[in-house]
Amino acid sequence: MIGVILENKLSELTNEVLEYSNQTGDRINDAVDSFVESDISEARKIIESTSLINEKSHALEHDCLKILGLHQPVARDLRMGAAILRTSIELERINILAAYIARYAIDAHKNMSHSYKPAHLSFMSQTVQSMLKDGMGALVAQDIQLLKRSTKNYVNIQDFYNQMFSKQNEDTLGSAQTYNILVGRNLLSMGHHIMGMADRIAYMIIGKRVMHHKVFYNVLMQ
Repeated sequence: MIGVILENKLSELTNEVLEYSNQTGDRINDAVDSFVESDISEARKIIESTSLINEKSHALEHDCLKILGLHQPVARDLRMGAAILRTSIELERINILAAYIARYAIDAHKNMSHSYKPAHLSFMSQTVQSMLKDGMGALVAQDIQLLKRSTKNYVNIQDFYNQMFSKQNEDTLGSAQTYNILVGRNLLSMGHHIMGMADRIAYMIIGKRVMHHKVFYNVLMQ
């Protein structure tokens, strides 16, 4: 009976973190669009809703710790709880980065209304969203192949970032470039946080921690 209760609670938490992830993916998309399109109204909405959205992370963290404390799960159940806890924390950080991007949209609009916005930023945003979707799919389905696809996309984000600046010239350098760099770096950081999620999700699936270890490349990057 206790095992069934624990399983049901973990399933509920998984559904909640999946919903939180979907909201986070939408905010990434909207934040980058607000920057590219200079949509100040949307940027303000993203900033103003950040605290409310991230209350979900605090609730998930509380529920995870409560389960770990009261039910004392072991083996796969313990790894599942740890993966959900780490995922909720990383999603909160990603949401904060989305708010930073929205802030850059407002600042860039104030300083230059028609600045150059490279298409690479939209490509990076789409790739981050794909990483997040595949990572969450791996968590829900406990599918290592989805996790591999998620982590491999981090290389694509880095490539888009590097390509963005190889295409620049003296006409596009200056203060406008600074905002592009800031948005690009925030998207890179989002990818890094998803990689942090992947470490715990991989641990849940295969029982080994892989981040910062050669196992990471053997398991996830091939």
